Amino acid sequence: MPETFGLHVDRLVTVEMRRAGDPSRGIIVPLYEAASRAQRGRPLTLLAAEGLTRSITRGRYVVFLTGSGRAPWRPRGETDGPLGVVSLARALKLGLGARPVYVAAEPYLPPVVAASEAAGITPSPDRTMAEFDGFYPTALVRPFTLQKEQAQAQARAILDELNPAAVISIETLSPNEKGVIHSATGYERESQHVAHTFHLVEEARGRGIFTIGIGDFGNEVGCGLIAAEAKQINPYGLRCKCPCGAGVVSRIATDVLVIGNISNWAAYGVAACLAYLCKNPDVLQGVDTERRMGLDCVYAGAEGGGGMKQPWVDHTSPETQQAMVAMLRMLLENTLRAASDRGW
Repeated sequence: MPETFGLHVDRLVTVEMRRAGDPSRGIIVPLYEAASRAQRGRPLTLLAAEGLTRSITRGRYVVFLTGSGRAPWRPRGETDGPLGVVSLARALKLGLGARPVYVAAEPYLPPVVAASEAAGITPSPDRTMAEFDGFYPTALVRPFTLQKEQAQAQARAILDELNPAAVISIETLSPNEKGVIHSATGYERESQHVAHTFHLVEEARGRGIFTIGIGDFGNEVGCGLIAAEAKQINPYGLRCKCPCGAGVVSRIATDVLVIGNISNWAAYGVAACLAYLCKNPDVLQGVDTERRMGLDCVYAGAEGGGGMKQPWVDHTSPETQQAMVAMLRMLLENTLRAASDRGW
């Protein structure tokens, strides 16, 4: 039953919904299939959820990475990433008693914080507050430097301070084999706009800490696990539009890689699988919570596609995000609910 549930969650979150002409159009399923082959053919959302349940004990920190933007177009980042982080942080908090830690560059933290508050998880930079186990759930906030020369040292300091059970990256850009970070359009994303949080994943793997990467294009943390295949699948996999000429595919691998049509959706799928393993549908956010998360995320400055401060994600409407949550919730509830004997 877990495999069947996970398979159908994977199917939902990989439904092709990109616009014609988008570089991501037509590559989601091939990337998913490559990731599945690299991970023994298991449902990816379930694989991630199982790894988290094995790794996390109550009260342990879990570090979340996200944040992709570029001033002046996206000075506070985009909606893909923050919402997935908050969904999965909420699931781990309510389902496993974990202590989430939000890590992003200072400009990209407000949308994460706002979405978290909308989801009922109170963020704070104060460890005393974050470790409060009273009547409301909390999360820790750690801004990350935009100075790439300081990034590795800060990554080590965060891991030394918190000793997390897991590090999870959702829609976090990371470098190719030449060390250059790219946007989905094939251009270099300059270091002054990108926090090099991928060092947290590299350092975590060296310490034996469980890592998850969630992405939707191939240039995100985690996609190094399928780099060879992703280079053949991605339209800019072999050659990008910047002088490095080495393509956009990330070299950073994680223990588990989850691919979705939208990174948020893949994170929602992992949260749904956690809810299944916990036998509690409410571990996954409800539709109205999703609506509030999306609104507050854009009110805090995130951009949802097309240059408008509206709660869209990768050119799909807020109603579509809510529908995805509704379908995952229905799949989850009916899987957990025993059928009644009608007697005929």
